[in-house]
Amino acid sequence: MKICSKKDIRVVTGILAASVILGGCASAAPQETAGKPGKDDTQVKTEIDLKKIAGTEFDSGKLDGEYRKYCFEIFSQTVGDHGGKDENVMISPASVMLALDMLAAGSKGDSLKQLTDLFADGADPMEQQAYAAALMKKINDSKKVDFSCANAVWSNSGILGDTVNTEYVDYIKDTFRAEYSAEPFNAKTPDEINGWVDEHTDHMIQKVIDELDPMDVMVLVNAISFDAKWDAPYMDDQLGSGDFTASDGSVLEANYLNGKSPLYYETEKATGFIKEYEGGEYAFIAILPADDSVSANEFAKNFTADDYEEFVNSATDEYDVYTKMPAFSSDFEASLTGTLSRLGAPDIFDGSKADLSGIAGNQGDLFVSDVIHKTHIEVDSEGTRAAAVTAVTVRANGIEFSEKESRTVICDRPFVYAIVDTETMAPVFIGTVNAV
Repeated sequence: MKICSKKDIRVVTGILAASVILGGCASAAPQETAGKPGKDDTQVKTEIDLKKIAGTEFDSGKLDGEYRKYCFEIFSQTVGDHGGKDENVMISPASVMLALDMLAAGSKGDSLKQLTDLFADGADPMEQQAYAAALMKKINDSKKVDFSCANAVWSNSGILGDTVNTEYVDYIKDTFRAEYSAEPFNAKTPDEINGWVDEHTDHMIQKVIDELDPMDVMVLVNAISFDAKWDAPYMDDQLGSGDFTASDGSVLEANYLNGKSPLYYETEKATGFIKEYEGGEYAFIAILPADDSVSANEFAKNFTADDYEEFVNSATDEYDVYTKMPAFSSDFEASLTGTLSRLGAPDIFDGSKADLSGIAGNQGDLFVSDVIHKTHIEVDSEGTRAAAVTAVTVRANGIEFSEKESRTVICDRPFVYAIVDTETMAPVFIGTVNAV
């Protein structure tokens, strides 16, 4: 089994997102352009040159650090917004980022800046796009584990028609490998989306959309599926049962996994261990609060990226590390609109401020109506299965439809009919119906 030193521990799991080692260096400057009519044009507006993303290089070390910072900011904010005291919370920062980076590719001005800063404060939007694409490639190129990342976009052709930017569509297909469907939204569209989600989360998440609003014009979806065996599975003699004290004080019976870890972690705030999956590319890290009077959610709300950096850098192999954790499974779902707004990206949810004009030239403005996030995890003696899905729904604001007066023709009495040449409108057959 590969032993990781404290300098090279980089873990990406469905529970804790850490560093993703990606290649590249240097920087590319974003283009500047004017904002949409009716927007505040006093500030410099930016947009992405989609044709240049493929050749954009980035400082992987810098963006890895920004990614870790984002991971713990969105995790602690989500716990604070949705976790309560007793609920199990799990998110996939990678899934949220990839879904929103597809949106960012069609964003301009302040909307683009806020989305980019959410993941990497002050970064070049093109570098962030390249980083996201590299993250997706890294996931899909994983060895020894079944780790997959997929994207899909549904466009409501009944409203958007031919206004969708073809360059944007080509970009998300090429860069994010997104499946793209343009068709009028109807009652069956949520079933199509949910069927895709079920397939691409290995049937761990069956549903993300209940229904669509008549003014919803686009749904962008990211799905991540993870299935990995432990590098050293727990043997029968390492399994046992025992009590588990829940955050509300109740005592529950749990099935425990007992083992050893090659590394021990300890800071003022927490202790922990690591357990690798086959291939050594991914691992599970447990972080146990030092204060046994707080719930995991209370701890998580105050556990920052700096705390995590200190934690992983405390790794030592000086001890024999005996471990014990319960086998568990849980599901989590939340709307992240408030969470993302509080983290610094409010404009995309405001129809008067959002600038998504890179997606479609439309009669009205486009804005994000919801960001839905769902996760599932199972941890047992064999390994871990986890899945996440993020769905971004885009809505049209201010579109006006011209309604014509209506008439009816009900042939419930004798009538004449004809079969005509459409060029001349001359009948080739003509007849009457007096009885049926």
